[in-house]
Amino acid sequence: MLTKLNQIIPNTAKGSFWLGFGLCLLVCLLIVFVVSDLTGFSKNFGGKSHDGYLEIAENIIRANGFVFEPGGATVLHRPPFYPILISPLTLLPKEIQRIALIVLQSAITGGICFLIFKIAQYLFGAKTARTAVIIFVLNPWVYLNAKNPMTPITQGFLYILFVSLIGSSIAGILKSDNILQNRKKIWLGVLATGVAGAALVLSHGAMLAVAITLLLISFIAGILRKSYLTIAGSIISAIIIVILVTPWTYRNWKVLGRFVPVTSNHGFAYFHGLVHWNICGENARRNNESYEHASLRFLGVETDESEATHFWGLKDPELDQQFNKKMKEHILAQPGLFIKKLLLNTVEYYFPMATYPFLAVKRLSVQKLAITIFHIILWALAIIGIYNKRADGKFLQRVGVVLALIALYGIWYLPFVTFIGHSLYTFGTMPFLSIVAALGINTRVLKKKAGQENHIVF
Repeated sequence: MLTKLNQIIPNTAKGSFWLGFGLCLLVCLLIVFVVSDLTGFSKNFGGKSHDGYLEIAENIIRANGFVFEPGGATVLHRPPFYPILISPLTLLPKEIQRIALIVLQSAITGGICFLIFKIAQYLFGAKTARTAVIIFVLNPWVYLNAKNPMTPITQGFLYILFVSLIGSSIAGILKSDNILQNRKKIWLGVLATGVAGAALVLSHGAMLAVAITLLLISFIAGILRKSYLTIAGSIISAIIIVILVTPWTYRNWKVLGRFVPVTSNHGFAYFHGLVHWNICGENARRNNESYEHASLRFLGVETDESEATHFWGLKDPELDQQFNKKMKEHILAQPGLFIKKLLLNTVEYYFPMATYPFLAVKRLSVQKLAITIFHIILWALAIIGIYNKRADGKFLQRVGVVLALIALYGIWYLPFVTFIGHSLYTFGTMPFLSIVAALGINTRVLKKKAGQENHIVF
């Protein structure tokens, strides 16, 4: 099947863009206008199930502020880039807003396919690039995410774009002997890196650590290679990011009264995790109690959750600060539970069904089972590819880079965030996981062909 599909995949990054865009647009429209009417699936557009991004977007464009509803509390726990990006769409008539969103996110999906092809081709060749694009577009969660007003598609694109721009500098694609004739292109690249990095940081608070790490790697690589252009580019890109992120950080200072670069609410999410894994002792979740109420009770806040929270986050900056302080105290007092939570989150990240026995709420899910099986297949293919070419040192170095990029994206979620056993937090790793999975298919095919040739010879 993959061989036949491989025949219809374009041989260029541009062709991969159009494949991703067209397929995403078609599948999402089919889900919304055919599958939804037949099954009732995916009827909601906005609301709590979509984290309130659409509501923030509507209020931004109508000058009501960064709020979920006019006159409501200022939102502390949602980053600004995505709601600002989709805010113009909310001026359209209600009946076509979702279509417009699907068109936008299909174009972004096409951009991801474009970059997957470019990166995979550079590292492993055109055949792997084409197979990686196939694997990515076969991922059903591409389409489930693209039809909803949520961040994964945009955040995943910004991550692979930032990696591509940083990687271009580190790999030395712009050679030193071409500096003069490529001066304009070089500085445009530095500017693009800074803008992409700022957008990535403002798409999720965890991405601040990602951007800092990649810029630091670029800076160190410049020192080791004695490339002053790479060093200067890293510093200037970092300055651009700081300049673009600072207004939002200043807003947080005014609202929260403390330094918060992008978002807060990590303390509240941390205690959600304790409840989620049923490792909060006497404060465990009671029958039919929501995670929000159980977390509030853990801190000793006896109030209705609707008064203290909205869209999974806290309304009161003071209460948010108390949770953050309590989180630090809890980690220091019970490091063993923190490590247990970290390990459980790590397994749940890709294989949520494996953690079922530890959950506070014993709820089986077809989606979690499908996610687990899908990720097992991808990682099995990756292991096959690595094993088949384990003697190739250069190959292993390049695979190591891709695996590091997967880890770099996901690792920041594991200590604090809960409910990570779904496609939202893993989506940013899918472009790179698709590449390493493609290696398993291609090395297996090559090994089989080699065996056939040897059989003919002998």
